[in-house]
Amino acid sequence: MAARKRDILWEVGCEGHTDAWVIAENWELATVEAAKFWGVPWGKVAARCECKERIVGAPRNICCRCKRIYYGAPPMCGACREAVKTEEQLLRRARERAYRTGKLA
Repeated sequence: MAARKRDILWEVGCEGHTDAWVIAENWELATVEAAKFWGVPWGKVAARCECKERIVGAPRNICCRCKRIYYGAPPMCGACREAVKTEEQLLRRARERAYRTGKLA
C-alpha cells in the first residue's frame, strides 16, 4: 500500500508580491507553486519567500481568503482568485512605474 501524501495549505509571502495561498507537500514545493501563481521564475523569488501560515489538514471547500463555502479547485474561490490576480497585476504596475520615475532603486 502506497503512503498517501499530505497536502498542506501554505500562505507564502514575498517582497514585491501579494501573499499567495498554495497547496503543497512541503515548503520547497510551496515556493515553486507560489512562483507559478505570481508568474515569475522560481529562482528570482525562492530566497525571499517566507512562510506566513501553514495549515495541515485544511478544509477543502472553504476559501482560505474569504472563509466562504465554494465548489471548485482549492485553495480559494474563483472570486478571491481573480481579486488576488488583479492585486498582483496592480502591484507589479506600480513597481514598474516607481522604477521608471526613479522612486525605487
